Amino acid sequence: MLPAGILARSLIVGAILPIAAGAQARRPALEEYVVDAGHSIVEFSIPFAFTRVKGRFTEWTGTMLYDRANPSNSSVSAVIDAKSIDTGWPHRDDHLRTSDFFDVERYPKIIFQSDRLRSTPTGWMADGRLTMHGVTKNVSLPIQILAEGPQRSPESRNLLLDGTSELRLARKDFGITGGSQYNSWFTAARAATMGDSVSISIEVEGWLPDVASQRPPGVEGNVSRLKEKGVAAYVDRLRQARDSADHGRTIAGTPGPAWPVYFSGQDLTVRALANDGRIPDAVALAEAMTSLFGSWRSYLLHGYTLALSGKEREASAAFARAKALYKPPPPSAEKFKQVDDDWWQANQLVQGALESGQRQAAVHVARVLTEIYPTWARAFVTLGQTLAAEGDTRGAGEAYATALKLDPDETRAMEWRRRLHTPR
Repeated sequence: MLPAGILARSLIVGAILPIAAGAQARRPALEEYVVDAGHSIVEFSIPFAFTRVKGRFTEWTGTMLYDRANPSNSSVSAVIDAKSIDTGWPHRDDHLRTSDFFDVERYPKIIFQSDRLRSTPTGWMADGRLTMHGVTKNVSLPIQILAEGPQRSPESRNLLLDGTSELRLARKDFGITGGSQYNSWFTAARAATMGDSVSISIEVEGWLPDVASQRPPGVEGNVSRLKEKGVAAYVDRLRQARDSADHGRTIAGTPGPAWPVYFSGQDLTVRALANDGRIPDAVALAEAMTSLFGSWRSYLLHGYTLALSGKEREASAAFARAKALYKPPPPSAEKFKQVDDDWWQANQLVQGALESGQRQAAVHVARVLTEIYPTWARAFVTLGQTLAAEGDTRGAGEAYATALKLDPDETRAMEWRRRLHTPR
């Protein structure tokens, strides 16, 4: 048996190395990139008096669907929170939020949706609809795709898609004329010095965690050991790791707090086995994980592998067990709250199944997630994706409608819903 330290490093996903050729899945025509707000920015600049006022919107979301083979089939939706305007001066920002300008209480969102993408001599042009201050106008957004398309991050191994855009808008076209009702200092004379043309600058980074990003060297090592030693020997080694003092086993004989950390590596290992077509091994390891970990996600994973093997009744039982075991996480006291990791990993299980062509299993898992997370718009978007992949456009449309009812500004739902009857 390997020493505990080496074993831990092989089981817990860590270092980043090139992905083995056999790990590549069948990439779908459309790749979904979610805007990373922490690495993206929407800025503006407008003449005022003898200088310029510069600012940005700090809260916004976006989704890009990118077609590598046919970039003109790509599209984008973005929703900006108008309240998040920031010019560096709170007094001015408060004034801009009033009905003198953006009237954010009546018109809280700024929305852009592209209708088509066309090639230009200098890049691409996204023709679409911009809604701001209750007014919708057709605009053309010039786009420069950086690095000639998606690039894989050397750190996260996720795919990254970066782009920039610059354009000018006339604020009066959108009825943003300015006023002094809420700020007597902003007299007609001062208003006359404010330009009508606003310069907009956008930098966007979208990210996509695909199947390849979930096969780091620790997982590849697990897959190799399973192939060489077999599932029984591999599971026996896991049990020894669980029972070792190095992993925090308590005096009472139950696994200590360090043990659950091992689940992530085994979860990804099961997915890798399934993606390689080694379904019996995936089923056997997933089944062992239900006793080794006993978490709701272990039963979800087992149900996924059973669905892949065509064992519908057993899969339903595993999914029922997952739903019974699920407990909502306690309220977070963190100032900067993170996405629920259990949700994110479970959703990636569905996305990876879709990418690998395991559509029926993806539908099963996605349905369970909507039952576990019934108020999460993103869960219904994912269900819609799986149903659409299976050809159930009506069911997909209903799922997207539910997502938008839960969250009218969910850009993933906006993007995928309009793809139901257009090329995918």
